[in-house]
This record gives sequence, C-alpha cells and structure tokens, in this order.
Amino acid sequence: MRLRFATAAVVLAACGTSDPGGSEPDGTDAGTDGRGANVDAPGGTPVDAPPASNRIASTLTSSCATLQGRAIVNHNGNLGIAFTEDDSPYTFLGSVQFELPSGFTGAIPNPEAWNGTGPRKVVAMTTPSYQLHGNHCWMNGAMPSGGSVTITEYRPTDGVVKATFTALPLRSCVGSTICTISGSIETTGEGVFE
Repeated sequence: MRLRFATAAVVLAACGTSDPGGSEPDGTDAGTDGRGANVDAPGGTPVDAPPASNRIASTLTSSCATLQGRAIVNHNGNLGIAFTEDDSPYTFLGSVQFELPSGFTGAIPNPEAWNGTGPRKVVAMTTPSYQLHGNHCWMNGAMPSGGSVTITEYRPTDGVVKATFTALPLRSCVGSTICTISGSIETTGEGVFE
C-alpha cells in the first residue's frame, strides 16, 4: 500500500504560486472585475468566491501531529490534507490521508480488513517527522482497542471529505508507536487554505 502525498503542492504554495489565473496588465487578477469578484460565471456576472475559511474545517486533535490551521488539500491517488505553519518556511505539522472507494460512506474498519483484491479502506496520518500511521499497519497480531472513524461524504477527485474520528488509534507502519485521532474534518475542494 503506497499512500502518496503531492509534495509539489507544498512547494508551489511555499513559492506563492496560488494564483492559477495570473494577473492582467492593469494589475487586476484574471477572472475578476478588479474588486476581487469572480466574473468567470456565465454571462460575465460577478460572483463572489467563497472565503477560504469555508473550504476546510478541522477540529482534529492528536498527540502526534497538529491537524489544524493552514492546509493543503490534494488528490493524488488518495485524498491528502497536509497542515503547515502559517508563514514561510511553511514547516510541515502533520497530515491525514484517505484511500477509499469514491462515494464511500460509513465506518472504516480498524484494522483494515483487506483480502488483497477489491478497493482499499485506509485512513492514515503522517507525523511532523514523516512517520506514517494507519489502520492498515496493525501487524504481528497487534490489535487496536476501541476508536472509530465515520465518513459521511467522500469525493476524492473533488477534494471532498467529511469525517468524524472518535479516539481512533492508528499504528506506525515502521514501528510500534500508536497515534490516536479525535475530532472532525470537512473539506469542500482542493487547494491551499489559510
């Protein structure tokens, strides 16, 4: 199982290239009316873009990582949400990843019950030292005690996930460390959100 994280998104965000439309010669943003209102709507009618704070909401807590604040939401085979410090050099604080069938809802098994075929049902987190923990990493007879995660919406290619964690224990994929996650996360699209 390979959970991938698009480091290119982190690099682009750190370089300040979050304006995919560029600027017009008069200094205004492409696709806006000079006041910041989006005019790419049909008929050129100004449409205000939703504020970035409406794009992601996280109350996730873990003793292993900070899973709140500035976030980068990206789909690259799995849906990943990486959290960084607010300012340059945008130090990585932790991430949470989902590898589920598109449209999946319900509880994710912990440990993952995968028979080697069919779609994976993985939830994982990465610590600031880039150590991966997941429900797919319970090995050698070790078993989690309690905890759950429930998905109410999952559209990875749109960057959408709504998940609630209740003291979910995730095991290190390279050691015996266990990280527990509680709280909820909701994303409504891909991008960098302050």
